[in-house]
This record gives sequence, C-alpha cells and structure tokens, in this order.
Amino acid sequence: MGLTELFLIAKEQFSPEGFSDSEKPRNIGKEYMVAGFLATVVYVVLIAFFGKYLWNNYLAKYVSTISAVDSPVDIIAISLLLALLLPRV
Repeated sequence: MGLTELFLIAKEQFSPEGFSDSEKPRNIGKEYMVAGFLATVVYVVLIAFFGKYLWNNYLAKYVSTISAVDSPVDIIAISLLLALLLPRV
C-alpha cells in the first residue's frame, strides 16, 4: 500500500458520516490530488532530513572524497539530480 492510499484510508476512517436521504456524489479526483500532495510533502521531508543524516554520518564518514552537506536543501538537490540521471524504468 502506498502513502497516497494510506492518507485516503485515514481520511475515510476519521471523517464524520452524515446519513441523509440525498446522496451527494463524492469528488474522488480531488481526494486523490490532496492525498498525493500530502504523500509528496512527506516524502520530500523524509528525504531531506533522513538523507542529510545518513549522508553526513555514514557516507561522508567512510568515503573520503565526499564531504558533508550543510542543509537539507542540498540533499533534495542531490536526490533530484540522481532522479534525472538515473531514471527508474
């Protein structure tokens, strides 16, 4: 199960159920867009801070040609560069 589906399931479980005679159509596209946006934000934050920690404490420590990064933005830029150079197929 992906992070997007996890957000959608959580929204379903914690949303108040209003029972009425008239059934309003649900806007599934908007729900997926919000859940996808939340999943992307969580992913970028995790990559930024956890990636910086791993980079500085393990990679820079054991590989002498690599220096430590100063900010989480550097890790996001490195992640973006690697995603562009090495696309998943």
